[in-house]
Amino acid sequence: MRIAAIDVGTNTAQLLVADVTDDGIERVHVAERFVRLGEGVDASGRIGDAALDRLIATLREHSDTAADLGVDTVLVAATSASRDAANRDDVVRRVQLETGLPYEILSGDEEATWSFAAATAPFSDLNGPCLVVDVGGGSTELVAGTDPAGHAPHAERAITTRVSLDIGCIRLTERYFSGQPPEPQDVDAARDAIHAALDRLSLTGPAADTHPAPKLIGTAGTASALARVDAGPDSQLDPLHGGPRALPSARVRHWRDETLRRTVDEILALHPEAMEGRAPVFPVGVLILDAVVQHTGADTLHVSPFELRHGLILRHLAGCAPA
Repeated sequence: MRIAAIDVGTNTAQLLVADVTDDGIERVHVAERFVRLGEGVDASGRIGDAALDRLIATLREHSDTAADLGVDTVLVAATSASRDAANRDDVVRRVQLETGLPYEILSGDEEATWSFAAATAPFSDLNGPCLVVDVGGGSTELVAGTDPAGHAPHAERAITTRVSLDIGCIRLTERYFSGQPPEPQDVDAARDAIHAALDRLSLTGPAADTHPAPKLIGTAGTASALARVDAGPDSQLDPLHGGPRALPSARVRHWRDETLRRTVDEILALHPEAMEGRAPVFPVGVLILDAVVQHTGADTLHVSPFELRHGLILRHLAGCAPA
């Protein structure tokens, strides 16, 4: 069976085409398009017509690609921007009318659950406690679990705590940064908002007190892009076939400081492919990742090659998705 999963986030609409066999999920094709669906949503509370036009054009492109690849089933799920928009019912209706595709809006808990299942999938030796962080455009998901490898192929059953925070990289960039590089007071304001959100959690405290310490796993756009930037523009990291990568906490801190002092063009030059469509909001994304590293006391950020679109396929196979 060949399945296409489309994850519609606040910044991107990501496609994964995969073959599902008795041996598991084999990734066949991936594509990422920057639609900026969440542009202005934090201020206006609505998805704008221009952003919706971009989304519909991208969904048509992804649908055509899926058809060309002989896909049997197409899954489409949307996250923070669609969840938060006052006109989300209109968005769903227009997408369905103009593309013929389903358009399901995930709850924060659902997004966190299936991001965790996907992110932990490539770690076959993950038998202890772990914490998955997914920094998106509109929100950040934090999910703690224990022994996901022992629960395979249902890693979602290993979850002990999950939370979705409204501190995504687009949301906070629009709210606090007036330019790039930002003014010091803008950085302080964004950092204060991030730490205030994390300080209110019971999620990271108990996880951090567990022995052995939890393994911190980053998944999706910001973490994956950071891994590619750290490896350099000439590296062979492949978003389709690449494996997990480990970043010492000092490297996360290094890139936090480096990106906060650079212009958008200078950030883009760090890794033109990884930063395309992401450079303006990347510094805040790394700022969030670094704050999570600090709160957990982790010495390493393990970056998973799998993300929510992979989790959507796991969810479908588990029978948790709408028919």
